[in-house]
Amino acid sequence: MMQLIKPYFKTLSAISPTLASKSAFEMFQKVRKKDIRDREKPFYDEANRYEIPFKNESIHCYAFGNPEDDIVVLVHGWDSNVGCMYKMVAPLIAKNKYVIGFNLPGHAFYSANKTHLYDAKGSFKAFMQSLPKDKTIDIIAHSFGSAVTAFGLSEMEFKVNNLVFLTSPNKMEDVFIDYKNFIGLNEKAYRKLTQRADKILKEPLALVNVESRMQLVDFNHLYLMHDKSDKIIPFSYSEKIHAAVKNSTLYSFDKLGHYKMLWNDDLITKVMEVIK
Repeated sequence: MMQLIKPYFKTLSAISPTLASKSAFEMFQKVRKKDIRDREKPFYDEANRYEIPFKNESIHCYAFGNPEDDIVVLVHGWDSNVGCMYKMVAPLIAKNKYVIGFNLPGHAFYSANKTHLYDAKGSFKAFMQSLPKDKTIDIIAHSFGSAVTAFGLSEMEFKVNNLVFLTSPNKMEDVFIDYKNFIGLNEKAYRKLTQRADKILKEPLALVNVESRMQLVDFNHLYLMHDKSDKIIPFSYSEKIHAAVKNSTLYSFDKLGHYKMLWNDDLITKVMEVIK
Protein backbone atom coordinates (compact mmCIF):
# COMPACT_ATOMS: atom_id res chain seq x y z
CA MET A 1 0.00 0.00 0.00
CA MET A 2 2.68 2.51 1.05
CA GLN A 3 4.74 1.88 -2.09
CA LEU A 4 1.74 2.98 -4.19
CA ILE A 5 1.26 6.34 -2.46
CA LYS A 6 4.09 8.21 -4.17
CA PRO A 7 3.23 7.16 -7.74
CA TYR A 8 -0.43 7.94 -7.04
CA PHE A 9 0.22 11.49 -5.81
CA LYS A 10 2.81 12.20 -8.52
CA THR A 11 0.25 11.29 -11.16
CA LEU A 12 -2.64 13.09 -9.46
CA SER A 13 -0.49 16.23 -8.95
CA ALA A 14 0.16 16.38 -12.67
CA ILE A 15 -3.48 15.83 -13.62
CA SER A 16 -5.20 17.93 -10.94
CA PRO A 17 -3.11 19.82 -8.34
CA THR A 18 -6.30 20.91 -6.56
CA LEU A 19 -7.59 17.37 -6.16
CA ALA A 20 -4.12 16.15 -5.16
CA SER A 21 -3.85 18.80 -2.45
CA LYS A 22 -7.32 17.97 -1.13
CA SER A 23 -6.59 14.24 -1.04
CA ALA A 24 -3.17 14.86 0.57
CA PHE A 25 -4.67 17.07 3.27
CA GLU A 26 -7.34 14.49 4.08
CA MET A 27 -4.65 11.82 4.48
CA PHE A 28 -2.45 14.19 6.53
CA GLN A 29 -5.22 14.60 9.12
CA LYS A 30 -5.97 10.92 9.45
CA VAL A 31 -4.83 9.24 12.67
CA ARG A 32 -3.57 5.68 12.37
CA LYS A 33 -5.44 4.21 15.32
CA LYS A 34 -3.63 1.32 16.93
CA ASP A 35 -4.76 -1.21 19.49
CA ILE A 36 -3.92 -0.27 23.06
CA ARG A 37 -0.73 -2.18 23.89
CA ASP A 38 -0.58 -4.53 26.86
CA ARG A 39 1.82 -2.24 28.72
CA GLU A 40 -0.56 0.70 28.20
CA LYS A 41 -3.71 -1.08 29.41
CA PRO A 42 -3.01 -0.62 33.16
CA PHE A 43 -3.16 3.14 32.59
CA TYR A 44 -6.84 2.86 31.63
CA ASP A 45 -7.61 0.15 34.19
CA GLU A 46 -6.23 2.17 37.11
CA ALA A 47 -7.15 5.75 36.19
CA ASN A 48 -10.12 7.74 37.40
CA ARG A 49 -11.82 8.61 34.11
CA TYR A 50 -13.78 11.78 33.46
CA GLU A 51 -14.81 13.91 30.48
CA ILE A 52 -14.74 17.59 29.51
CA PRO A 53 -17.19 18.98 26.92
CA PHE A 54 -15.50 19.88 23.65
CA LYS A 55 -17.14 20.45 20.26
CA ASN A 56 -18.85 17.28 19.00
CA GLU A 57 -17.11 14.79 21.29
CA SER A 58 -16.07 15.21 24.92
CA ILE A 59 -12.36 15.05 25.84
CA HIS A 60 -11.40 11.76 27.51
CA CYS A 61 -9.40 12.52 30.67
CA TYR A 62 -7.62 10.26 33.16
CA ALA A 63 -6.38 11.04 36.68
CA PHE A 64 -4.16 9.36 39.26
CA GLY A 65 -3.24 10.22 42.84
CA ASN A 66 -4.47 12.77 45.33
CA PRO A 67 -6.42 15.74 43.86
CA GLU A 68 -5.10 17.90 46.71
CA ASP A 69 -1.52 17.60 45.38
CA ASP A 70 0.10 19.78 42.74
CA ILE A 71 -0.52 18.69 39.17
CA VAL A 72 1.49 17.08 36.38
CA VAL A 73 -0.21 17.01 32.97
CA LEU A 74 0.67 14.34 30.38
CA VAL A 75 0.29 15.15 26.67
CA HIS A 76 0.89 12.36 24.15
CA GLY A 77 2.03 12.53 20.52
CA TRP A 78 0.57 11.76 17.08
CA ASP A 79 -0.71 8.24 16.31
CA SER A 80 -0.44 7.43 20.00
CA ASN A 81 -2.45 7.62 23.23
CA VAL A 82 -1.86 8.94 26.72
CA GLY A 83 -1.43 5.38 28.03
CA CYS A 84 2.01 5.37 26.41
CA MET A 85 3.16 7.55 29.34
CA TYR A 86 2.00 5.07 31.99
CA LYS A 87 5.50 4.28 33.27
CA MET A 88 5.81 7.85 34.56
CA VAL A 89 2.65 7.70 36.67
CA ALA A 90 3.90 5.80 39.73
CA PRO A 91 7.16 7.83 40.10
CA LEU A 92 5.14 11.06 39.85
CA ILE A 93 2.65 9.93 42.47
CA ALA A 94 5.62 9.05 44.69
CA LYS A 95 6.65 12.71 44.37
CA ASN A 96 3.20 13.72 45.65
CA LYS A 97 1.85 14.75 42.27
CA TYR A 98 -1.69 14.52 40.98
CA VAL A 99 -1.20 13.09 37.49
CA ILE A 100 -3.72 13.97 34.78
CA GLY A 101 -3.68 13.10 31.10
CA PHE A 102 -6.06 13.17 28.16
CA ASN A 103 -6.30 11.73 24.69
CA LEU A 104 -6.03 14.17 21.80
CA PRO A 105 -8.98 14.30 19.36
CA GLY A 106 -9.09 11.49 16.83
CA HIS A 107 -6.92 9.17 18.93
CA ALA A 108 -7.55 6.08 21.05
CA PHE A 109 -11.27 5.67 21.88
CA TYR A 110 -12.84 8.60 20.01
CA SER A 111 -15.28 7.79 17.23
CA ALA A 112 -13.54 10.25 14.89
CA ASN A 113 -10.16 9.35 13.42
CA LYS A 114 -9.04 12.74 12.11
CA THR A 115 -7.53 15.80 13.71
CA HIS A 116 -4.98 18.55 13.13
CA LEU A 117 -2.90 21.03 15.12
CA TYR A 118 -5.67 23.63 15.40
CA ASP A 119 -8.21 21.13 16.77
CA ALA A 120 -5.67 19.45 19.07
CA LYS A 121 -4.63 22.86 20.39
CA GLY A 122 -8.27 23.67 21.12
CA SER A 123 -8.75 20.47 23.11
CA PHE A 124 -5.58 21.21 25.09
CA LYS A 125 -6.82 24.70 25.96
CA ALA A 126 -10.20 23.35 27.08
CA PHE A 127 -8.45 20.76 29.22
CA MET A 128 -6.11 23.29 30.83
CA GLN A 129 -8.96 25.70 31.56
CA SER A 130 -10.70 22.94 33.53
CA LEU A 131 -7.80 22.63 36.00
CA PRO A 132 -7.84 24.28 39.43
CA LYS A 133 -6.12 27.67 39.47
CA ASP A 134 -4.52 27.28 42.92
CA LYS A 135 -2.15 24.42 42.03
CA THR A 136 1.39 24.37 40.67
CA ILE A 137 1.24 22.73 37.25
CA ASP A 138 4.03 20.96 35.35
CA ILE A 139 3.55 19.50 31.87
CA ILE A 140 5.28 16.50 30.30
CA ALA A 141 4.65 16.28 26.55
CA HIS A 142 5.89 13.96 23.83
CA SER A 143 6.51 14.74 20.15
CA PHE A 144 3.44 16.33 18.51
CA GLY A 145 2.11 16.84 22.04
CA SER A 146 4.98 19.26 22.69
CA ALA A 147 3.88 21.43 19.77
CA VAL A 148 0.26 21.25 20.94
CA THR A 149 1.38 22.38 24.40
CA ALA A 150 3.47 25.28 23.08
CA PHE A 151 0.74 26.55 20.75
CA GLY A 152 -2.03 26.10 23.30
CA LEU A 153 -0.23 27.89 26.14
CA SER A 154 0.87 30.71 23.84
CA GLU A 155 -2.80 31.64 23.45
CA MET A 156 -3.68 31.48 27.15
CA GLU A 157 -3.11 33.63 30.20
CA PHE A 158 -1.96 30.61 32.15
CA LYS A 159 1.17 30.31 34.28
CA VAL A 160 2.81 26.88 34.45
CA ASN A 161 5.87 25.74 36.33
CA ASN A 162 8.16 23.44 34.34
CA LEU A 163 7.65 22.13 30.82
CA VAL A 164 9.28 18.87 29.73
CA PHE A 165 9.30 18.29 25.96
CA LEU A 166 10.29 14.73 25.09
CA THR A 167 11.24 15.65 21.52
CA SER A 168 9.40 18.44 19.72
CA PRO A 169 8.67 19.56 16.19
CA ASN A 170 9.66 23.17 15.56
CA LYS A 171 8.65 24.71 12.23
CA MET A 172 5.39 23.23 11.03
CA GLU A 173 6.43 24.05 7.47
CA ASP A 174 9.25 21.51 7.81
CA VAL A 175 6.66 18.85 8.66
CA PHE A 176 4.69 19.70 5.52
CA ILE A 177 7.81 19.73 3.33
CA ASP A 178 8.77 16.27 4.60
CA TYR A 179 5.22 15.10 3.91
CA LYS A 180 5.26 16.61 0.41
CA ASN A 181 8.49 14.78 -0.43
CA PHE A 182 7.25 11.53 1.10
CA ILE A 183 4.04 11.36 -0.94
CA GLY A 184 5.41 12.97 -4.13
CA LEU A 185 3.39 16.18 -4.50
CA ASN A 186 4.60 18.60 -7.17
CA GLU A 187 5.14 22.29 -6.33
CA LYS A 188 1.76 23.48 -7.56
CA ALA A 189 -0.13 20.88 -5.54
CA TYR A 190 2.05 21.63 -2.53
CA ARG A 191 1.23 25.36 -2.69
CA LYS A 192 -2.46 24.47 -2.67
CA LEU A 193 -1.87 22.11 0.26
CA THR A 194 -0.22 24.88 2.31
CA GLN A 195 -3.09 27.22 1.45
CA ARG A 196 -5.46 24.69 2.98
CA ALA A 197 -3.26 24.53 6.06
CA ASP A 198 -3.15 28.34 6.31
CA LYS A 199 -6.95 28.40 6.32
CA ILE A 200 -7.25 25.78 9.06
CA LEU A 201 -4.50 27.31 11.22
CA LYS A 202 -5.81 30.85 10.62
CA GLU A 203 -2.26 32.07 9.98
CA PRO A 204 0.47 31.43 7.36
CA LEU A 205 2.08 28.01 7.76
CA ALA A 206 5.51 29.59 7.31
CA LEU A 207 5.06 31.53 10.57
CA VAL A 208 3.89 28.59 12.67
CA ASN A 209 6.79 27.39 14.80
CA VAL A 210 7.41 26.34 18.39
CA GLU A 211 10.46 28.52 19.08
CA SER A 212 8.56 31.76 18.49
CA ARG A 213 5.40 30.59 20.26
CA MET A 214 7.42 29.78 23.37
CA GLN A 215 8.20 33.49 23.70
CA LEU A 216 4.50 33.99 24.47
CA VAL A 217 4.25 31.27 27.13
CA ASP A 218 4.34 32.07 30.86
CA PHE A 219 6.49 29.34 32.43
CA ASN A 220 9.49 28.89 34.71
CA HIS A 221 11.73 26.51 32.76
CA LEU A 222 11.67 24.34 29.65
CA TYR A 223 13.50 21.00 29.66
CA LEU A 224 14.08 19.49 26.23
CA MET A 225 14.98 15.79 26.08
CA HIS A 226 15.81 14.31 22.70
CA ASP A 227 17.55 11.28 21.24
CA LYS A 228 20.39 12.38 18.95
CA SER A 229 19.55 9.53 16.57
CA ASP A 230 15.77 10.09 16.58
CA LYS A 231 14.47 9.07 13.14
CA ILE A 232 11.05 10.71 13.51
CA ILE A 233 11.89 14.22 14.75
CA PRO A 234 15.48 15.43 14.17
CA PHE A 235 17.54 16.38 17.23
CA SER A 236 18.29 19.69 15.52
CA TYR A 237 14.69 20.81 16.14
CA SER A 238 15.21 20.73 19.91
CA GLU A 239 18.57 22.46 19.45
CA LYS A 240 16.87 25.35 17.65
CA ILE A 241 14.18 25.66 20.30
CA HIS A 242 16.82 25.60 23.03
CA ALA A 243 18.81 28.33 21.28
CA ALA A 244 15.71 30.52 21.01
CA VAL A 245 14.33 29.99 24.53
CA LYS A 246 16.46 31.58 27.22
CA ASN A 247 15.15 29.65 30.24
CA SER A 248 15.64 26.19 28.75
CA THR A 249 17.91 23.17 29.17
CA LEU A 250 18.60 20.54 26.52
CA TYR A 251 19.43 16.95 27.49
CA SER A 252 20.64 14.63 24.76
CA PHE A 253 20.27 10.86 24.76
CA ASP A 254 21.49 8.18 22.40
CA LYS A 255 19.60 5.31 20.79
CA LEU A 256 16.48 5.48 22.94
CA GLY A 257 14.08 5.52 20.01
CA HIS A 258 11.33 8.04 19.39
CA TYR A 259 8.55 6.02 21.05
CA LYS A 260 10.53 3.61 23.21
CA MET A 261 12.05 6.58 25.06
CA LEU A 262 8.81 6.82 27.05
CA TRP A 263 9.60 3.48 28.69
CA ASN A 264 13.33 4.04 29.18
CA ASP A 265 14.50 4.08 32.81
CA ASP A 266 17.32 6.59 32.24
CA LEU A 267 15.01 9.10 30.58
CA ILE A 268 12.29 8.67 33.22
CA THR A 269 14.88 9.20 35.96
CA LYS A 270 15.91 12.47 34.32
CA VAL A 271 12.29 13.57 33.99
CA MET A 272 11.72 12.91 37.70
CA GLU A 273 14.79 14.98 38.54
CA VAL A 274 13.40 18.08 36.84
CA ILE A 275 9.84 17.66 38.20
CA LYS A 276 10.69 19.02 41.63
